[in-house]
Amino acid sequence: MQIGPYRIDPPLALAPMAGVTDKPFRLLCKRLGAGLAVSEMTTADPRLWHTRKSLRRMDHEGEPEPVSVQIAGYDPAMLAEAARFNVANGAQIVDINMGCPATS
Repeated sequence: MQIGPYRIDPPLALAPMAGVTDKPFRLLCKRLGAGLAVSEMTTADPRLWHTRKSLRRMDHEGEPEPVSVQIAGYDPAMLAEAARFNVANGAQIVDINMGCPATS
């Protein structure tokens, strides 16, 4: 499976799940064979990026590539800025949450 320039091998992905796919769980899943492990949903609202919870969710140091994050929001400009911010912090693949009930 290919996402942009990133080959997902094996083609097995761990979906982002709020409260579940934290960094230790992603690392475990990658070690056990997941080709892609997406982070917990992070907010597109820049006012919340520096909270303890958001900083923990945006920590990708030491994660095997490709590093994938999910962002959630409603404003296109805010989502674009959040994507740039996450890429600057190590994300290689950005998933945009477009309606998960956890965001309501």
